[in-house]
Amino acid sequence: MDLSLLHNLMGGDQQLVDRFVTIFKTQVPTQVAALPALCEAQDWEALSTALHSLKTQFNYVGMNALAEQMRSMEEQVDGGQTDHIPLQISNFVREFRQSWQP
Repeated sequence: MDLSLLHNLMGGDQQLVDRFVTIFKTQVPTQVAALPALCEAQDWEALSTALHSLKTQFNYVGMNALAEQMRSMEEQVDGGQTDHIPLQISNFVREFRQSWQP
């Protein structure tokens, strides 16, 4: 994690940064785990919202590659290009679980 953007956004307040990181570590795995069900239900609006939220959170903590994956999938969903989204979501969730170290 690169917390420099978050430090800037929080005005250098370490307590706020620590609080955000704690929330991030708690909520992001749950949000990622929910993606396949949204995809399976073809709830594209909710999936787009979830991807947007994750994109923003990944950006805040400097996880730019993950943020870019979320941006790409969000753009595809919003554009109605959902044919490959289930596979992309599945691959992302698997990779996230393998690399996630809270």
